[in-house]
Amino acid sequence: MSIATVNNQLIHYEVLGRGQPLLFVHGWLGSWRYWWPSMQALSAGQRSFAIDLWGFGDSSKSQELYSLPAYVEMIDQFIDKMGIMQPVVLIGHSLGAAVALRYTQKRPERVEKLVTVSLPIKGNFIHDRLTNSSPDSFVSRVLGKSNSFMEVDSEMGKTDQVAVNRLAQELSGLSFTDELADCKRPLLLISGAQDQVIQLPESEYGRLQNGGSQRFFVPLDKCSHFPMLQEKVKFNRLLLDFIHADESVTELSPKEHWQRRVR
Repeated sequence: MSIATVNNQLIHYEVLGRGQPLLFVHGWLGSWRYWWPSMQALSAGQRSFAIDLWGFGDSSKSQELYSLPAYVEMIDQFIDKMGIMQPVVLIGHSLGAAVALRYTQKRPERVEKLVTVSLPIKGNFIHDRLTNSSPDSFVSRVLGKSNSFMEVDSEMGKTDQVAVNRLAQELSGLSFTDELADCKRPLLLISGAQDQVIQLPESEYGRLQNGGSQRFFVPLDKCSHFPMLQEKVKFNRLLLDFIHADESVTELSPKEHWQRRVR
């Protein structure tokens, strides 16, 4: 377990691989751990960092830091503390997707590309039980056993319910439509078509998608809230294809089989 200390607060992180820096940011349910399969899959050419946001996993539980602006600042502090080479590829899921998008808006010079997974583009796309339920109760009642995973369940007891509820309440009053439209970096938006936690906003993403300007929307038909665990091969291949895509690429699509890249 690795720890970085920022202003007397602990940021737990894990790191794997060598090469281009990637930073993974988890969502409301779970911790850094559900990124591990992706970190392993990309380790040959990328140096992947995954953090626990404050209130989650093994990072500090300080309620004054449970807010979107504080998490955005946390990304900045972590990059500086670790001396991570910039620009980085940011990959965020649900709450983490909102953090990553807001960070990209604030510090575009530090971000090379942005991947959002299950981004709640509008507040009313977030399941309202997130605002008042404990994480384990939410998973059992909303996701059920068929859509939960060991990587998520094993960390659930470390989550501060206040962080989950407070951030769900905060984001329920926000819209990221304008920030997506104004995003200055190449952008990949991934959603699970069967996501019970974040509503799939097809009309919104369809309007914003523009492959000619390095903006891609890819729905994964058989996935719910954790496509990085449910369809690991497709998800990781999408990440790799996007990371290596140049301006000539106008479309990204999920692939059934992993193929090692030869560069």
